[in-house]
Amino acid sequence: MPNTTATETKQIAPDSEKKAEAVATLDPSDWESFRAQSHHMLDDMLDYIRDIRQHPVWQPMPARLRVRSSSATSPSTPSGSAPLPRLPSDLSAVHDEFMRDIVPFTACNIHPGFMGWLQGGGTPVGMLAEMLAAGLNANVGGRDHAPIEIERQVVQWTREIFGFPESSTGLFVTGTSMANLIGIVIARDVALGFDVRRAGLATAPMLAAYASTGVHGSIVKAMDISGVGSDALRLIETDNRHRIDVAALEIAIQRDRAAGIAPFLIVASAGTVDTGAVDDLASIAELCSRERIWFHIDGACGALAMLAPDLAPKLRGIERADSLAFDFHKWAQVP
Repeated sequence: MPNTTATETKQIAPDSEKKAEAVATLDPSDWESFRAQSHHMLDDMLDYIRDIRQHPVWQPMPARLRVRSSSATSPSTPSGSAPLPRLPSDLSAVHDEFMRDIVPFTACNIHPGFMGWLQGGGTPVGMLAEMLAAGLNANVGGRDHAPIEIERQVVQWTREIFGFPESSTGLFVTGTSMANLIGIVIARDVALGFDVRRAGLATAPMLAAYASTGVHGSIVKAMDISGVGSDALRLIETDNRHRIDVAALEIAIQRDRAAGIAPFLIVASAGTVDTGAVDDLASIAELCSRERIWFHIDGACGALAMLAPDLAPKLRGIERADSLAFDFHKWAQVP
């Protein structure tokens, strides 16, 4: 239909149809009041970050707030029994509730006194970046648009940081636990052939993987989820610097080979959760090359030390990894 005809059709639409069209939208009913409320919300969060040093590092949430308060909920309502909200709520009311009942009782990991769980504190700029990204609501699973190119650019920068070859690729996932799972699944597929994704593990040879006793628990879970099994993970003792004992690792590999078990993966840690230990990555890389074993590094807690000239030498060998998992939300202070 020509554009002129479409325009004429729209102009003669009955008022009832125009009203229906106006209602069928997720836009604010009043953009100016929405804009004012948005600025108020942004100002409150900027004030909160600016003044964070004046608040406790943490304070417990009162029992009465274990259920989000509402006009239909009694303060004595037991946890988990608040009624399902079935009607719209005013944005300003939700904002007030957020500032009153949520903000004071968070983990407060943006406080300068908070050093737990290896999380970064985030930054005010990072908060604004999150807002911009949420405004785009970009699906980067495909198609041809700018956010995909942004991801490709960050992957390229990552290759440069770690000295990976130009053929390296990367994925953005929810965190290093998920990234570790992907690394282990790829190592499994390389060891058994990619047909294993279709045929399964029923006829596959017994496999073995190796990591230090200080490795993150996500590795054990990934072995389980990948189908290889957590019993196939050999936890190797550590030396006096809490690094995996490379000599003991080599003995374990030879023992498995002699028993007809196929070593397929070594997981090194670039910063363990308990002590921050960095395994001897260069020696492990050499061992993996010699034994033809996939070399995966869990770098959640320390890989980005590559950005610090005085610390980068401690990660020598990271550039030889077959796969690397790491977080931007720790040392890089990304929210």
